[in-house]
Amino acid sequence: MSDLSDSPVTHRVRASGEGVPLLQYLQGFLPGVPDAEIKEAVAQGRFRSNDGAALAADALLTTGQVLLADVPGRSPEDPFLPPPPERLHELFRDQHLVAVCKPAGLLCHPMGVHKVAALAIMARTLREDGESDELRPLHRLDRETSGVLLMARDLHSDVHIKKQFVERSIAKSYLALVRGHLAQDEVLVDAPIAADDGPIRVRMRVHSSGKTAQTLLRPIAHFGNDDFGQAGRGYTWVRASPRTGRTHQVRVHLAHIGHPLVGDKLYCGNGEAFLKKWHGTLGQDDIDELGLPRHALHAEAMTLEHPRSGEPLRLRAPRAEDMAEFAHLRGGAWPAP
Repeated sequence: MSDLSDSPVTHRVRASGEGVPLLQYLQGFLPGVPDAEIKEAVAQGRFRSNDGAALAADALLTTGQVLLADVPGRSPEDPFLPPPPERLHELFRDQHLVAVCKPAGLLCHPMGVHKVAALAIMARTLREDGESDELRPLHRLDRETSGVLLMARDLHSDVHIKKQFVERSIAKSYLALVRGHLAQDEVLVDAPIAADDGPIRVRMRVHSSGKTAQTLLRPIAHFGNDDFGQAGRGYTWVRASPRTGRTHQVRVHLAHIGHPLVGDKLYCGNGEAFLKKWHGTLGQDDIDELGLPRHALHAEAMTLEHPRSGEPLRLRAPRAEDMAEFAHLRGGAWPAP
């Protein structure tokens, strides 16, 4: 197996990069990396075009241009989650699409200097199987969310599937495990989502200034007896069907109605656990209080139109064993499909 941490990062320039000098683009795309480090990497010729030629700091970029970055990997292992697998559990593969079950803790695709990701692992698998390793990300899951992840293998499929996402013709179902007793009634949460104005830059919130967001929630089963005050006792399995695609949408809407995901470092409380993880002080006591080392959200199913045949393609991920074990230890069971 090749070591992904030693391979170049492949990046397609975003629309916002049209006509922008390389250095300026990288400074906006890599906000957590010091400017001096970015400038040094560019000066050393570690950012190249697809033909291998080194790019200067003032090189003007074009939308869709492929960049190769020879930079060190920065994907520290989470001590509370298993390391990335050598190969991913495949749900579907043909010459147009690949669908995998992404494990919790793994990025969907390389971002900046984070190289070990589902797309990179799958590309390596395709190369080792003697196939073209061209893969195009079609959507994303939060790093700690597990489940169905879809990738295109050609431009036609990329355009066709993204059009389905825009038109909201793709049906997605998430299985969530939440704190407290959510009533056994279907709930449509229709609440706009905006960036939070607190100290955690990545945290979102329900706010009137936000973008329209709708999530259909279907409580399935209730179990356990842990007391969560106003949220009630125990835990509830919930099926969530997002009708829009906002950042952290399912997580934000569940927290908004008083039932955050088990293990959610950002939305249980005020994000104290997230800050501890950021500063490297998150400990086992914190994990025990959260219930799980990752938020309990699993992208269990997706139905779409195949980009070539036009036939319905139904994808279903296997159960998430960590969530199933959590429920089992508290008297619950993994819900039936």
